Amino acid sequence: MAKKILPTKFWEHYNMSFSEMQQKSRTEIFTYLKQFGEEHTIPNISWICVNVLQFFLQLQHPKKVLEMGCANGFSSCIIADQLEQWNGTLLTGDISEPSLESAKLNAQICNLTNITFRFGDIIQTIHPEDGPFDLIFIDAQKSWTHKFFRFAETLLSEKGIIIVDDTKKFPDKMKSFHNHIQREQEKWNWFTIPESDDAIMVFTKKA
Repeated sequence: MAKKILPTKFWEHYNMSFSEMQQKSRTEIFTYLKQFGEEHTIPNISWICVNVLQFFLQLQHPKKVLEMGCANGFSSCIIADQLEQWNGTLLTGDISEPSLESAKLNAQICNLTNITFRFGDIIQTIHPEDGPFDLIFIDAQKSWTHKFFRFAETLLSEKGIIIVDDTKKFPDKMKSFHNHIQREQEKWNWFTIPESDDAIMVFTKKA
């Protein structure tokens, strides 16, 4: 069972009030959030993954993004910060209620209003009418990645992309995912960013 993440007010860790942290630039807040996550073993994305997400967000300018698994909202805030530039929106969620509450607080401190949070199993809380999504980021329970990917297929816009994090870090948990995409080679183009310790995979539909 995954360890629950308590909704710690990370700004207090740095002896700041909510308003003092909120006066920082988002770049500074993201740095504090990432450092706090590393010190408290919160499963945040790597800085390389941040760069990958920002690159594809700027390349695609997606209007609707789905994130599967938000932890304390570090990645959610990174994504929403980019989407704000062209009035895009993010739908995200998590199965840990404490994590989700922490993510909501962290979005507030970043003054981000284009995020919708949902609590529970993402497959049950996301509905067809929520989509289609132009970009889907999968970073949830690793042993269920193949299920999340199959679900994402049904929600993706025609020219959308799916980004999957940590595809090699947990080989046993990700085995069913890799077996699935090998069976689906005729449907997808993909490449891996191996320089990352996450081995991030990016998927687009074949014509």
